[in-house]
Amino acid sequence: MTPPEIRSDRLILRGHGLADYGDVLRVWSDPQVVKHISGVPDTAETAWAKLMFHMGHWTALGFGYWAVTARDGGYLGMVGFCVLPRLSEPPLKSLLTSDPIEAGWAFAPGAQGQGFATEAMTAALTWADQQPWPETVALIVDDHAASHRLAARLGYKACGDVSYKGRANTLLQRPRARTRTSPHT
Repeated sequence: MTPPEIRSDRLILRGHGLADYGDVLRVWSDPQVVKHISGVPDTAETAWAKLMFHMGHWTALGFGYWAVTARDGGYLGMVGFCVLPRLSEPPLKSLLTSDPIEAGWAFAPGAQGQGFATEAMTAALTWADQQPWPETVALIVDDHAASHRLAARLGYKACGDVSYKGRANTLLQRPRARTRTSPHT
């Protein structure tokens, strides 16, 4: 599937392409970006693998991460959804009623604190609410206050605590928004 392009007031969400490699490397090699995610800045090799992951997710599963750009085309970060076979304790699946489709976001330091993540994730969740998934989840390390605040604004609620890669994380869940498709539903 080709990722749909989504436009919001200030942003464009579009599929990643090979030309985004330098931006993916720039964002994910920044220690400030990865501090609350993996804790390990990406190398040229791991950033390439991440770009391939983002591009391949859409092809294999029909959803994935979008590149988030300003209306002028400047790369700000990424948002979207994925399936990851995380080795958490307890397993994520044991805390949920469906297979986990995980929401995530990451932005360059210069794009943080300006509402871009809220705007981009709101647009992404509007798209997700049209999909057949009953819910999406987010796994956020406990000490990442900004992501916890964003998740709460987006409607995510804590549903469990897990250990992932030796760090305490909260699993948050957001049911799909129910939309009326006709006056009779």
